[in-house]
Amino acid sequence: MLNIRIERNGDTALLHCDGQILAGNSLSALRDAVLCEIHKRSIVLDLACVKRIDAGGLGMLVFLHTCTHGLGTELKLERPSAQVAEMLELTNLSSVFTIGPAAEAAAGSVSSPAEPSYCACA
Repeated sequence: MLNIRIERNGDTALLHCDGQILAGNSLSALRDAVLCEIHKRSIVLDLACVKRIDAGGLGMLVFLHTCTHGLGTELKLERPSAQVAEMLELTNLSSVFTIGPAAEAAAGSVSSPAEPSYCACA
């Protein structure tokens, strides 16, 4: 299951993802959430609380990157969890996406008001 909470700030949409990005309903939820924000200049996926991602999830990220890029919207991945970061590295997709700091690095930094910490990532 994947829960997505959206924050909008000007031309940026921040999508906080919590759960698993696996083949099935979670892919539809992610696709729909991103495509609903396609009119924004920038869409940021906060992946700090994503516990698992499979090949279908990686494929969906590539699909969303292609869609947004083709329409002039920037898709960024932010604070990928250790499992997500490992999958992105293993598949060499880390070279495709703009990726913000890993969850471990972000945990030591002060969070801005626009990015509240809402989950305890275990």
